[in-house]
Amino acid sequence: MLEINDLNITIGPNEIVSIERLSIPAGRRLGLVGESGSGKTMTAMSIIGLQPREAVVTGSITFSGTEMVDRSERELSDVRGAEIGVIFQDPLRALNPTMKVGKQVAEALRLHKTVPRKDVKTRMLELLEQVQLPNPAALARRYPHQLSGGQQQRVLISMAIACDPKLLIADEPTTALDVTVQKEILELLARLSEERGMAILFVSHDLGVIQAISDYIAVLYGGNLVETGPTSDIVEMPRHRYTEALISVNPGHPEDISASLGEPLVTIRGSVPPSGGFLPGCRFRGRCPHEIEQCAQEPLISEMAGGHTFKCWNPVDEAAPALAHSAELADGRR
Repeated sequence: MLEINDLNITIGPNEIVSIERLSIPAGRRLGLVGESGSGKTMTAMSIIGLQPREAVVTGSITFSGTEMVDRSERELSDVRGAEIGVIFQDPLRALNPTMKVGKQVAEALRLHKTVPRKDVKTRMLELLEQVQLPNPAALARRYPHQLSGGQQQRVLISMAIACDPKLLIADEPTTALDVTVQKEILELLARLSEERGMAILFVSHDLGVIQAISDYIAVLYGGNLVETGPTSDIVEMPRHRYTEALISVNPGHPEDISASLGEPLVTIRGSVPPSGGFLPGCRFRGRCPHEIEQCAQEPLISEMAGGHTFKCWNPVDEAAPALAHSAELADGRR
């Protein structure tokens, strides 16, 4: 349904994103994961033409057989909301503070879908009920600041699914929520995806969140896709050293954390370089404790059974289990 080929996004002289191939089948959920500055949001927003004005996008992004790159703003506006829904990271900033939430959901219906005027209110209340908001009629009369963070996010979800989109882009939708509400939102999105046959591109820096909702995972670092595959393959048998590092620093479930109390936190040494600051070759070079001389060259794509691909000159041993913690990946530890 969504096919990305040879996507390249640059700002000035700097290459921000370079992806050879990435796809999302109809009705499936893909998690795009990586640290802040990895190019996740830039990649997601380029699908609907919401990248920064100074960004230059080349390559191919096809959605339902239609090329999205270089489409006019008017053409993209017809797709946004109607065929591709978007949930943004901060619901309070995404919602209009001067409009009651019911009116904002109704506006999404009027703008993107032909709904008889007399049916708009009924449909709006149905949408609020579908995202499991209590007493939709009363809640529709409130302003965004009168709702909790979880309720605000549910309102955004109702607006994003109002027109029955084929694809939903969720950009860090659970970052500002506590763990309990986060779980509820993930379960809600998974249920809506299954009921509606709606594909989801879920963007997050949290591998645990990605694992909970995704059928497939794509690991992004420095704008490069370093590993992709079914969720179970990526989590249980990572091949790229960056994927291994993300797994190692993930604290896991609360019951797992108790076993690590008193132990130093595991971190990935260093930080993501700024645009234009990556070394030649593998972009994880310089932070990777398993770097070898060959890493100075651009890594090739290796393909495994089941659609698992990775780009690493010194991959994790295929026979080795995924690490829960790794001392080698911690700053100052060996």
